[in-house]
Amino acid sequence: MTTEQRPNKSADPDDISQLLDTMQSQYSWGSVLPVLLFGSVAGIAIAALVVPVYVDGLARSLIGDSPKAYWYVARSAGVVAYALVWLSVVWGLLLSTSLGKTIGKVASFVDVHRHVSVLSVVFTLVHSLVLLGDRYIGYTITSIFVPYASTTYRPFEVALGQIALYLLLIVTGSFWVRQWTGQKLWRAIHYLSFVLCVLVGLHALWAGTDTEVLWYGYLTTTIVVVFLTIFRIVAVFDRSTTRPAGPA
Repeated sequence: MTTEQRPNKSADPDDISQLLDTMQSQYSWGSVLPVLLFGSVAGIAIAALVVPVYVDGLARSLIGDSPKAYWYVARSAGVVAYALVWLSVVWGLLLSTSLGKTIGKVASFVDVHRHVSVLSVVFTLVHSLVLLGDRYIGYTITSIFVPYASTTYRPFEVALGQIALYLLLIVTGSFWVRQWTGQKLWRAIHYLSFVLCVLVGLHALWAGTDTEVLWYGYLTTTIVVVFLTIFRIVAVFDRSTTRPAGPA
C-alpha cells in the first residue's frame, strides 16, 4: 500500500520530528534577524511618511493631559494576541491529528505553526509593554511582569495573563531547543499549551474591557479547541486499541 493509499490516522510523531529537524535551519537566528531588521526599517520608513499627517492628533493622544492611545493599542494588541495564541493551539492540534494531513501538508502546518507562535509572543509583549505609557493605571515594568505586583486593576485576572505570557515564552522557545531536549520532553512542554489556552481565555474574559463585544468570539474559539482536543484524544485512544499485537 502506497503512502497515498493509506487510511487517515494521527500524524506519526517520528515524521513530525524529522520535519522539525529539516526545517530547523530555516529558523536559525541568522535567518530570523535579517527579516526582523528589514521589517523594523520598513516600519520606521512608513511611519515617517504617515505620522506627520496625523502628528497633531497623535501627539495629544500620546502625551496630552489624558492620553488614550496606549490603552487602545493595548486592547487591540490583546485581541490580536488572543487570536494568535488560539490559532497556534489549533494549528498544533491539527498537526497532531489526521485532519492536518487531510487539509494540507504537515510541513506547511509546522511552518505556519511556528510563525504564528512567534507572532503571538510579539503581540503579547506589545499588549503588555504599551501600558507603560498609560497614566490611568500607572503600570511599571515590575507590575507588568510580576504577578500581583500591582493591585490597581483586577490583580488576579491580570496575573492569569502574566503567567500565560511565561508559558507562551516557554512553549514558543521550545522550538529552538528541541534538538537538545529530545522529542519526548519537547512534546511534554507543548502540552502546556492547553494550560496556556485556559489562562489566556480566562484573562481575556475577566480582565478584558471588550468581553461583552467579543463574547461570541470567545465562545466560538473555545468550542473549536475543545472539539479538536477531544478529536485528538479519541484518535490516540483508537490508535492504541487498534495497534496489532506483537509476536507471542
